[in-house]
Amino acid sequence: MKIRIPLFAALVMALYSCSSSDDYVPLVQPELPAEGNCRVRSITHKGNVPNVYDWSLTYEPNYLVSAEGTLVGDTQNSYRSALYYSPDGVTIVNYNGPQMEATMDKDGNIVRLTANKDVYHFAYTNGYLTAWNKTVRDANFGGDASSASAELTYKDGNLVRISYIENNGNPTVITLTPSTELNINGLLPVALSHYVGCFGFEHLYYGGMLGKPSKHLVKKVKVDSSRGAAYDYEISYDYNSSKITGNIDLCTFKYQGESATAIYGYE
Repeated sequence: MKIRIPLFAALVMALYSCSSSDDYVPLVQPELPAEGNCRVRSITHKGNVPNVYDWSLTYEPNYLVSAEGTLVGDTQNSYRSALYYSPDGVTIVNYNGPQMEATMDKDGNIVRLTANKDVYHFAYTNGYLTAWNKTVRDANFGGDASSASAELTYKDGNLVRISYIENNGNPTVITLTPSTELNINGLLPVALSHYVGCFGFEHLYYGGMLGKPSKHLVKKVKVDSSRGAAYDYEISYDYNSSKITGNIDLCTFKYQGESATAIYGYE
């Protein structure tokens, strides 16, 4: 199905143009984590990676209008997502994926998201995502089947700590050490979307609907969990060869002692 977002937007604009200028209400405008040629348009993972999604993202011109996500190692678990904007928020239409409904705040950030039986709530401070929780409903009995939540801590605009709890158990604490390199592409911390609360719908973050990005890139991650031994890994970045835009082309790290990469595209 071809997605005709400009036509949709034009129809909305036309409806408001019939009223006086005082009645016009603009479309919601989420603030994308990166601008222009620095926007990530594809993410591909290689090597020993945890459960992560590869993404292909389309913008037109300053909105994320479509995305295709595939769970790495499981091509059957993939879906397409189309996004339609109005003055009241965003409509998310997924094909072969979870049915989603989003409620946004005045800044264009999602505060409540349903994805099939999953219900997420997100909280923000100064535009940064600082807490989220998820409840999965039991399809047969209607009660709560499982839950997860996290608190996110920032320092000088950088995400430095995540305290994640699953099913009211002991927390998993992730400590992030920022580098001195600016995060001009608005990248999510690699392999941590499960803890950031957007696993399987990272495209909504890149569409500007889940808070602002960390100011600097992450150079080291340490994970402390009661369910296993603590581990840490360092992250290195390669920039595009031209050095004109300074876009990150490659992110290299180790997961459980084995090499992994995330490859980013911008065209």
